[in-house]
Amino acid sequence: MHVRCTECSARYRVEDEHGGRWGKCSQCDARFILPIPDKQRLLSWASSTPWRKLLRFIDNSGARGHSRDTIDDLVRVFEIRRWAEEERVRRETALAQNKPLLTQRERNRYAFEKRLQRQRSLEDLQKLDPSEFERFVADLFKAQGYNAEAVGGCADQGIDVRISLSDGSLWGVAQCKRYDNQNRVSASEIRDFGGAFMLSGAENGFFFTTGRLTRHAKRTAKGFRWLTTYNGPQLVDYIEKINKMLE
Repeated sequence: MHVRCTECSARYRVEDEHGGRWGKCSQCDARFILPIPDKQRLLSWASSTPWRKLLRFIDNSGARGHSRDTIDDLVRVFEIRRWAEEERVRRETALAQNKPLLTQRERNRYAFEKRLQRQRSLEDLQKLDPSEFERFVADLFKAQGYNAEAVGGCADQGIDVRISLSDGSLWGVAQCKRYDNQNRVSASEIRDFGGAFMLSGAENGFFFTTGRLTRHAKRTAKGFRWLTTYNGPQLVDYIEKINKMLE
């Protein structure tokens, strides 16, 4: 696998046995974590390595160079580990204070499961009004342990959902379009959201629609590396994946 230095963009080849270690650029002396080229070894390592080491790996873009599918799989492993770590800390805190504790994850799970029982299909999602759909998308992120708030409206500045980490820092923003099967998201809508994302200061952007994207919209979206899009069928699959992870 070939990667570039995070500072000067010098190009290097990384062998699998060196993945996960710190490397030093010979041109600018910058230090960065080397990616793990083999997908299966990467996922196995992420599942078993100490949490702090995994967190440092993610923070230093250790997964760069991999395909979107591999990164999606790594994100799922990371989220499961993050939930487990947060629950461990909460339970240890509760035991130290001699208090019973219902975790935020558990509260989010119960609320999400109740909503999910009513809205399992794409047809159900398309029956929501735009504001309900925005709140539903916010619930998807809450179920994964994030702090999420639907902020859409006439003065939303192109952002419908704001997603934050436990420390309050803005992690992501989302645009939500509740369309039927005939309506398609245009390239201009993707570009408009791109501008809103840049102004937001978020790290990640998400575009959810119960319809579909035009061919030009898909091409435009691929130009934004920070952007993940979900059309109607993909959104239903995404909901199912979250539900399985919670189980």
